[in-house]
Amino acid sequence: MRLAVVSDIHGNLPALEAVLADIERQQVDKLIIAGDMVGCPQPQATLESLRDQGALMIRGNHENYYLNCDRGRTPKGNGNSKQWEAVQWAYEQLDRDALDFLNALPEQRVIACNGAAPIRVVHGSPSSDREHLFPDRNPAALTRFRQEELLPTDQTPSPLSHVTEAIAEAVLICGHSHIPWQQMEDGCLVVNPGSAGLSINGDPRATYAILTWTGDRWSAEHRFIPYDVGQLRRTYETTGCLADGGAFARACLLASESGHNIAQRLILHTYRAAAAQGIDTSAGIPDENWDAAVAGFDWAQAMRAGVPDDRL
Repeated sequence: MRLAVVSDIHGNLPALEAVLADIERQQVDKLIIAGDMVGCPQPQATLESLRDQGALMIRGNHENYYLNCDRGRTPKGNGNSKQWEAVQWAYEQLDRDALDFLNALPEQRVIACNGAAPIRVVHGSPSSDREHLFPDRNPAALTRFRQEELLPTDQTPSPLSHVTEAIAEAVLICGHSHIPWQQMEDGCLVVNPGSAGLSINGDPRATYAILTWTGDRWSAEHRFIPYDVGQLRRTYETTGCLADGGAFARACLLASESGHNIAQRLILHTYRAAAAQGIDTSAGIPDENWDAAVAGFDWAQAMRAGVPDDRL
C-alpha cells in the first residue's frame, strides 16, 4: 500500500501538475490532500484537477477563509480590507459548485485501507487548522522554522508527544507550516509533507510525501519536484492576480520563486508597524496603516537569498 500525501498547494497549478506527474510514476494507491489546496493564482483549476484525481481531501484554514467570504464575512471578520485582497480575489474565482464542495469537506479525517493501520489527516493540528506542530527532536527542522519566522528564537516548542498521546492512529499527517519533516513519537509517525506550491524550505521545488505500508508499519519518504516557476509568474500576471491581489499576492509569488517565507515576513512587518503606532489590530490592520507598512517593507531584504533582483 502506497499513499501520496500532498498539502498547501495554494492554487499553484504548475507545481501541482508536476507533482501529479511524479505521483503517477510512483504508482500510488491513493492521493491524500491535507488542506490549503485553493488559492492564488488558479484556485478553480487547482481544485478541479484534484477532484478529477479522486483525491481524499480536507479543508485547511485558507478554505475556511474562502467559505467565510461566501457567508458574507471577510476571512477573519475584519472588513473588506487590503490585508485580505489576495484571498478575496481567489474567492471571486471560485464557482458555486466549488464552494459547495469545499463546504462539504471535513476539517480532518481518519483513513483506513486494506488492513493497514489507520492514518489521521489534519491541516494544522488535531485541535486547530491554524496551529503549527513542531518536530521537537529535529534540530535541523527547528532551525528552518526559526529562519522562516514560524518559531521565535527564544521559544522552545511543545513536545510532540502531547499531540500523539491524544490520538489513536499510527500516523498523523499535518500541513500548514510548508516545511517538510517527519518524527516517530510514541509509536506514532508524524509527517508533514511540506508544500506542493509554496515551499518555504529554502528550496522552491514542490514537496510532497509518500507513505508506504510494509509488513506491519508505515514509513515516509519526502520527494522534491522541480516545476516551471516562470510559468507560475506568467499565470499570476495573466490572470490579474498579481495586479489585483495586492501586496500579499506579490509576497506569495516571491515565496514560491525563492523558497522563503516572504508572506510571513510581510505580515509580521505590517503588524509590528501598526503596534509601534499603537493601532488596535484585533480586527486586522486598517487600510491606511497597511499601505504605509507595505510601502516601508524591504522586499529585497526579506528574500536576500531568494530570486534575482530583477524579480523584486
